[in-house]
Amino acid sequence: MFVPVIALVISLLIPAQIAGVSGCEDAHIIGVRGSGQTNYGEQVGTVVTDTARSISQTGRTVAAHALDYPAISISDSFGLVLLNGDYDRSVKAGVDSLLSDLGVLREECPLTQIVLIGYSQGSQVIKTAMEHRSPVDRIASVVLLADPTRETTQPGVVRLGPEGDRSGAFGSIMFPDHLRTVAIDVCAVGDGVCGRGGFLSHIDGYTDFAEPIVSYVLSELTASPLRFLRPA
Repeated sequence: MFVPVIALVISLLIPAQIAGVSGCEDAHIIGVRGSGQTNYGEQVGTVVTDTARSISQTGRTVAAHALDYPAISISDSFGLVLLNGDYDRSVKAGVDSLLSDLGVLREECPLTQIVLIGYSQGSQVIKTAMEHRSPVDRIASVVLLADPTRETTQPGVVRLGPEGDRSGAFGSIMFPDHLRTVAIDVCAVGDGVCGRGGFLSHIDGYTDFAEPIVSYVLSELTASPLRFLRPA
């Protein structure tokens, strides 16, 4: 079941309730927050808001909601959740929730284009869930910020941030072939979760990426004649 959403048509941030889907917009954004965050979280929330505003300015309709999942904190337990399995259970709960939401959208809004935006643990949730989905889901774009399962060698993925050959801190997961060309992988300079460095950049290093991300998402949404079937 979908959690309460923020629906955006022309104006932004109009509260709405969706149990199933109350309406089928041209695009639907699902934001997946990082560890210990609430709602969208700061990093995802900035990108969701800017992306939704830009889509609405084209005359298209857009809705967004934050994925309902635990997003368990790592720092609160000094990393113990990585050892006792709670982190893995949080990721699995996120994967199950995302697959459920995607299933509802596919069933009730088959023409709606889907944009997935995740940060840190949220990126891992998205990447893991995508291993179980097929092209029929109409996923137009996938944005991963600070992905702890980052894979730097897969061709076709757009990458922002420093070049490097280091995988994410939690190993690497490949995109399915049908999604790698619509994916954007963002890793800030000095982020030790998705690249090389420490923890500070993992939190504060993503404020300057919103503009290129939004441009990329808009280009993907308009790239195919199957997308945005309703006239502007």
